[in-house]
Amino acid sequence: MVIFKYFDKPEVFTGLKDTASPCDTCGEVKMCFDAELFYGWEELSSICPDCLASGKLYDKNVFTCQGDIEELKGQLKWMNPSLDNEEIHRVAIQKTFELEKTTPHLIKWQDWNWPCADGDYCKFIGYGSKPLYEELAQGASAKDFFRNSFYSIEEYFDHLWDGVLSDKRISNFEDSNKFVSVFYVFRSLHSDRIITIWDCS
Repeated sequence: MVIFKYFDKPEVFTGLKDTASPCDTCGEVKMCFDAELFYGWEELSSICPDCLASGKLYDKNVFTCQGDIEELKGQLKWMNPSLDNEEIHRVAIQKTFELEKTTPHLIKWQDWNWPCADGDYCKFIGYGSKPLYEELAQGASAKDFFRNSFYSIEEYFDHLWDGVLSDKRISNFEDSNKFVSVFYVFRSLHSDRIITIWDCS
């Protein structure tokens, strides 16, 4: 399976179409992502993992997600104070373009932006559950780890941990559909930092 920079195991966490279909970019009949879920003005039906990862959307008016570019610019400026605003903008645009044109579509309910950390966009690694946070916390308090991972301020941590977060590991996209609240877990590309975004139907 193709490796994606910002999305771990998309064949598991977002899935491919049920049957092989012609890829709208290379024309080969193979297992593809459902491109009808993408954003933009051009209409695509299917795109294979090879074409998506290799940048075949670069010259099309189609994108798969939307990056949090303003937060990214702020991080880049803080990390690189010697760079002027024009250079910060150029780097942010480059990273955002790569994210939005080469990353599988993450199916979610709400319209939130792809998170960033340490001056780059994060990699989606799975759906949050108590077993996953216990594994990521590496012996520390999993509840505190969960609380500290949120991308935005959240006042209901105790309720989310005690009454909403799954006690069982959510292994794939089909499992995530069984819940009305889903926790999307991302990892920084440049550190061990974990980011959580809470979404509900």
